Amino acid sequence: MAFETYLYLPPVPSSTVYAVRRPSALVVPEAVRAAVADDVRAAHPREAGGFLGCERRGDRLYATTHVALDNEAEAPQRRFVSTETDAVPPSPRVFYHSHTSASTPSGLTGVDRRNIPDSLALVVFAPHGDPYSYRLFRRALFNWQEVPVETAAETAAVGRERLPRLV
Repeated sequence: MAFETYLYLPPVPSSTVYAVRRPSALVVPEAVRAAVADDVRAAHPREAGGFLGCERRGDRLYATTHVALDNEAEAPQRRFVSTETDAVPPSPRVFYHSHTSASTPSGLTGVDRRNIPDSLALVVFAPHGDPYSYRLFRRALFNWQEVPVETAAETAAVGRERLPRLV
């Protein structure tokens, strides 16, 4: 069974130059996680997707906003296809989409790797509608590399907590 994820974005002008500072983690506060979870639950059993607007704080990205996009796929239970809208936040941002099938629990599929145009992709595994796993991937030169996803809780005793993930 093939799974596809597409997001249609306009081409980047050839004169655009990006300074790449790779984040060491993505921090997702409870309010943003709740917004993503609500989107995933409302769409289930269809895949959900959208963007997290972020800001840089040192070597981490902090999610500050959530923008859901409509799934326009012909097979929305196996694919996420959408068109960019004016609501999509500027960079830095993270594209996210859910996986609802047990055959793609926690990683990027081959179709995801080929078709996600952004450099950061968050996969939310939600086989029954509730998020079960969060995995962030960053596009590298030849492949995608995993980057930790953390809560916003920071205390001297506890430190940062990593969000649940499946291997």
